[in-house]
Amino acid sequence: MWYWSNHVDYQVLQKWYLLTEYNWYHWMKSGNNTFAPGVEGGDLFNFGSTGVAGNDIVTGAFGAKYKPNRHVEVGVAWELPLTERRDVLENRLTVDAILRY
Repeated sequence: MWYWSNHVDYQVLQKWYLLTEYNWYHWMKSGNNTFAPGVEGGDLFNFGSTGVAGNDIVTGAFGAKYKPNRHVEVGVAWELPLTERRDVLENRLTVDAILRY
């Protein structure tokens, strides 16, 4: 699998940022697991499925990030597929926290 991710954020208020992300998943080779033929798990899990070579999924995420100081960031984003192909991804909420020391 080949994966490409782009992230852009923009400060809108002091300590507050809007963000957007775009992710592209491309399967270069199929696996040999016949348990879930033609379906893969994206970045959540790997089935090793047959019949996925050449498949593409593009997703977009939109959200916000709060950076109260240089040591802490907290963010939330909503991600959904932008392509017709979705596999196991309908949509998802992502929450992150970054602590720097």
